Amino acid sequence: MRSCVNPLSTLVLAVLLLSGCSAMSSSQGAIPAEMRVGITLGYPPMGFEKDGQIQGIEADFARMLGEELGTKITFVPVALKSLIPAIEENRIDIIMAGMSVTEKRGERVAFVEPYARVGQMALIRKEDYLKLNEPNAMNWPTSRIGVKAHTTGEKFAHTVLKQAVTTEFETVDQGVAALRAGKVDFFIHDAPTVWRIAGTPINPDPDLIGLYTPLTEEYLAWAVSKDNTALQQRLSDIVIEWKTNGKIRSVLDRWVPIRKVAAGTPK
Repeated sequence: MRSCVNPLSTLVLAVLLLSGCSAMSSSQGAIPAEMRVGITLGYPPMGFEKDGQIQGIEADFARMLGEELGTKITFVPVALKSLIPAIEENRIDIIMAGMSVTEKRGERVAFVEPYARVGQMALIRKEDYLKLNEPNAMNWPTSRIGVKAHTTGEKFAHTVLKQAVTTEFETVDQGVAALRAGKVDFFIHDAPTVWRIAGTPINPDPDLIGLYTPLTEEYLAWAVSKDNTALQQRLSDIVIEWKTNGKIRSVLDRWVPIRKVAAGTPK
C-alpha cells in the first residue's frame, strides 16, 4: 500500500488539514453491516461522554461515516493502550480515537488516510509564565514534566527532555490536576487538548496557559485490521473526499474553534 504520510521539514502550524493523495477505489463488500467503533472516552475534544451521549470529534466523524456508508455505528469504549489489541482480537472494526500515526503502530494496524496534522504542546501555570517561557526551560534538571501514559507526549518527554523528571499519569485530568497543584511544572499533551484546557481568548482558564509552539509533528488517522485493505482503501477515499468538500474542517472548527488552520499538501 502506498502511504500518504510524508514528514514535513517544519511544523509551521499546529493543525493542518491535508489535501491528501489519491486512493484506489475499493470494494463496497468490505463494509460491515454494523461498524464497531473503538473510541477512547475521557479525551475531549476527541471523545468523551456527556449527558449519557458519546460526543467529540471522533464521535461526529463516526456518525458521519455511518451515514456515508449506510451502516450502523456502535461505539465500543476502549482504553488507549487496548485499542490495537481490540482490533487484533476482532472486538472492534475501526479505531477512531485521535490516534497518532507511528511506525510502531503501523506494524500492527493499517492506518487510513490521515485527517489532520497536529503537535504536542505544553500547559503551564500562568504564575510561572515568565520563568518557564524560556526555550530550554522544559529540559532543565529542575523541571518536572507531566504526561499521559502510552502517548506520543510520553515518548517525547523521555527521548528529548532527558534532563527533566517525567511523571506519567493514567488520565489527562490527573495530569492537569497535578499541574494545578504544583506537583509538575509542565503538562504535555496534544494541541486540541491543550487549547481546550487553556480556554478561548474570550473564556480563558484562570490558572493555566498554553505554550503554543508545537513540540512534535504528528498525523491523526483512523486504523483498521492489517488484513482488511479493502476497508482501509474505502475509508481513505472518504477522508480525501471530506477534506475536499470541507466536512473535516467543519467538524474540527466546531470542537477546536481557536485552532490555527491552513490548507496544504505534504510533499
